[in-house]
Amino acid sequence: MSDMDNVKCPICERPDCQVSLKSTTADPIDLFFSGQCNCCGFVYVNRLLVNDIVNNKTIPRSEFIGCLKRQSIIREQSGNSSIMPIRTKNDLMEGVILPSTPLRQVDMLIEYIASHQASLSDFVRFDSSKDYPICFAKNESDFCFIVKSAYELDYIKGRGKDNPILDNGGRLHLSDEFLMLTLQGWEKVQELKEQSPYSKQVFVAFHFDTNEIMKGIYYSAIAPAISECGLIPYVTLDDDHGNSITDVIIAGIRKSRFVIADVTDASQNVYYEAGFAYGLGIPVVLTCREDSAKNDMKFDTSHIKHILWKDGADLRIRLINRIVAMGLSIPS
Repeated sequence: MSDMDNVKCPICERPDCQVSLKSTTADPIDLFFSGQCNCCGFVYVNRLLVNDIVNNKTIPRSEFIGCLKRQSIIREQSGNSSIMPIRTKNDLMEGVILPSTPLRQVDMLIEYIASHQASLSDFVRFDSSKDYPICFAKNESDFCFIVKSAYELDYIKGRGKDNPILDNGGRLHLSDEFLMLTLQGWEKVQELKEQSPYSKQVFVAFHFDTNEIMKGIYYSAIAPAISECGLIPYVTLDDDHGNSITDVIIAGIRKSRFVIADVTDASQNVYYEAGFAYGLGIPVVLTCREDSAKNDMKFDTSHIKHILWKDGADLRIRLINRIVAMGLSIPS
């Protein structure tokens, strides 16, 4: 076991972090940056992935930091303390939905405040130098812009009566580090909970085979796993859409927290529905029967992590574990 302490986090470069390089083997592939970073959250990331992203800029550094922070938030909110090693970009992005607009970043901020505000009269303390990744801000100033926007939308307020953001010659600073939601902010949070990705609905896509084997798997494994995670399964069992994607299916996907797509038998409809969800930024859990994976997992998704199952009982357990690990379950 090697353990070489870093002076600063190799990802965000913050100097006051407990991140070290660890390995259980002599193989450089098994070297991981591990520990607690005040900015990124808990870090357990393969060194080669860090080098690739930081040095080769395969994705922006701020996005990398935001994904790590989001993974920590997901674990905190789901109550799942297990730490999964991040070896690939797919591991980094699993369960994470990137904000598509600044307004979505505002949503992330007020959702975070709602999850940490103990009561209506309490405040949540922020340090912009380390909390900016909460809403995928690029830096402190961008984070302050998001806070300022949330204040102007009347979603939040500070302890004082004034704007919690100070404009110092074009550079924004957090002048009030204690923030809370307003009544309008709580109303907005409730509205967000009723929308994807906060709805309880899970869209399920699978091949409607003539022997109805997959229909049986749905009722015995997929639907029970979803229900056990506090969610509601949604599937169009009548198959009235034929070979096309109808408005009903598109609307169902849009309203769903995430999609489970079983690619057993390599149905074009299933791949289409999964691709549509990916395009919307909705998480997709791909599954496939183990003995047919070689033929049914097409080249364009074979690099994505699939749940390979032996039978219904095996699939049910694996689905529950994946849903919980991705932070998509709703605690009872």
